[in-house]
Amino acid sequence: MFMFKQHSEFVYQGILLSFTGHPEIFPLVLTTQTQAIFNCRVDEDVTEENCFKIIKKEDVIQDLKRRAKISDFYPIKNVILEYPGEELLVVLDKNFQYGQNFYLVASEEAKENLLKPPETAEEKQEEIEEEVENTVETLEIQPYRPPVQKPWVSLGSEKEVEEESVKDTVTKIKYMISRVRRKFGAPITFTDSNASDVKDSYIECTSYQDKTFSIKMLEKDVGVQMVPKVRESSTQTEWTYPKNAATQYFPRELSDEEKEDYLSSEKLTEFLTSVHLRMEIALQQNEIMNPFFDDWKALAEDESSSGGKPDVYLQAYQSFTDLRYPKDRTISCVCWHPNIDGVIAVSARQRLSYEEHINLSDKALLQQSAILFWSVSDPIQPQLLLECPEDIYCFQFSPSNPSIIAGGCINGQVLILCLQIKLDIPVFSYSIKIRVKTMEDQQSSTEPPLVKHWAASPIDHAHKKPVTDIIWLLNYFEVSLKIYFSCCPTTTFFVPSDQKHTQKYTVHTETINTLQRSPFFKDIVLSIGGRKFAIWKEEVTYGAILQSSCSSGRYTAGRWSLTRPGVFFIGRDDGNVDIWDLLKKTHEPLYFQNISESKITFISPWIAPSKQHFLAVSDDLGVLHVLEICQALSDPLMNEVGENFYSSL
Repeated sequence: MFMFKQHSEFVYQGILLSFTGHPEIFPLVLTTQTQAIFNCRVDEDVTEENCFKIIKKEDVIQDLKRRAKISDFYPIKNVILEYPGEELLVVLDKNFQYGQNFYLVASEEAKENLLKPPETAEEKQEEIEEEVENTVETLEIQPYRPPVQKPWVSLGSEKEVEEESVKDTVTKIKYMISRVRRKFGAPITFTDSNASDVKDSYIECTSYQDKTFSIKMLEKDVGVQMVPKVRESSTQTEWTYPKNAATQYFPRELSDEEKEDYLSSEKLTEFLTSVHLRMEIALQQNEIMNPFFDDWKALAEDESSSGGKPDVYLQAYQSFTDLRYPKDRTISCVCWHPNIDGVIAVSARQRLSYEEHINLSDKALLQQSAILFWSVSDPIQPQLLLECPEDIYCFQFSPSNPSIIAGGCINGQVLILCLQIKLDIPVFSYSIKIRVKTMEDQQSSTEPPLVKHWAASPIDHAHKKPVTDIIWLLNYFEVSLKIYFSCCPTTTFFVPSDQKHTQKYTVHTETINTLQRSPFFKDIVLSIGGRKFAIWKEEVTYGAILQSSCSSGRYTAGRWSLTRPGVFFIGRDDGNVDIWDLLKKTHEPLYFQNISESKITFISPWIAPSKQHFLAVSDDLGVLHVLEICQALSDPLMNEVGENFYSSL
């Protein structure tokens, strides 16, 4: 469809008709059939002298409905439907002035101008010419006046101009580069050199972010194109495409003649001859060894126990719990009495962090803290209670006087507790059954005696954090620091080789909770923390001599065996105890056993006079488990006692 909106001129019977701007002319191609329908046949109904044809708008609409896209009026369908009049003017374009044999006048005003009589057109032309002459005369009479400069009148735009202008507000940095005056005018010789080898050889001005001039943008002019919401996504999938496939579900078999020909062929005979030797060797190897055997899994396994379940276990011997003091508490430390057989001391603390303990200090004072003494022969009630002002994190018996105990509290204080009610009267008799001597100021025999702490360090000079470990130093002890561990969450390990140089190793990803020297080799140290353990040796500067892979659970406590250098026990947060025997396996625990439903908090071994070996294991529920260690884990082996045991690992 073509639409022309322009200045149009049309000559009708020698009169020039002029249409300025408003006429709309649409060229049309009217076929012979259309001309016959609307009685506008060329040279019959319309001629070059009588080129106009009035057609009713309704007839054209009916033609559009009847013939649709076949109708010659279909290209200008919208123009016809929007035409305001009831009759349309179709004009024959004999000379193809507008490109087709007919054109439609789509304006009532243009139609009236075309159909107006000749005399009226002449008068209109005369009026137009007269108006043009008057306009020219008026322009010739008025003299030319040059423009006069006028003063500036402000309309308030200076503020916008000031705000949009760019000004330097930051003081520029100036660099001054100079040289010694005596070198002015000296001859210059250019050579190649490394700029980093010469001091002050070059100055580099690198860019950096200055936070002083970080300005937050409050308003910004942006243009937004309103489009439907889109989302980008990707995935790693295999592209499948349709393809033809066939499945054979009946076997294809050769005929008897084909089988005979194939078996008697020289090609088959040559193939069997070439692979005969290799096939025979492969069959022999399959009979000699198992190619699928996992050597790493069976590393250092004992051949005698490979056929069945290993005879390694911890047998439950006794369990201790008290409904008064350890209730809703976790056991923080366990120590066997060094002189009295079968007596074990336990400290309990609330399951709170230090900050929670400070916030609930008033509530915490309602429940006393104490160190409980149990006897393996009486699991009903504790034999003695040592009252403490705060929860005890750790405590140790004095090696020179076991009746004195040093304890570390959650608030950083250090306590001294004495097992003697009077300094010259011992509380315990040295027998397996603990007995308390009755005194008038003691409680009834149905309840254990309560002894208060003897001395405490002042709070002002105490530690700011909980005391996590205490070690007694003898009078003849000489301090010679060779190994220093850092048990804080950086979890590092330092080995000072001398006073100037130190070695630092990072093995554990979480806090180290256990550090213990081997009871057999003083230069061997066991560290446990997170999901790993490591064994270190003094004077070894390349790192740990043995470290484990990541465990499925977190390690929470651990101890060396008292009789076997290659055996140690590790407690986990799932209530299991891993038993490691380095002579059997070094890549995984030899055996593990479930002890509790909650995490293990402390492990302490002990040897009874009857040569029985026990392992005290405490959990987060406040229960103390005493387990008997089997003979396979307690009797040392021939190649385990030598000095080069860890050097051979």
